[in-house]
Amino acid sequence: MKTLTIFGLLIYWSIIILSPVVSKDLKLAELNQTIVPLSKPNK
Repeated sequence: MKTLTIFGLLIYWSIIILSPVVSKDLKLAELNQTIVPLSKPNK
């Protein structure tokens, strides 16, 4: 029972600590999307 509790707490704290890092990566991925023009420019 102790090992399950320790294992659960390790998973819980790893999620708590890594969540800001993962959310920052997702925000950067959204900002780096390419912008496609609606129509092809004439030459």
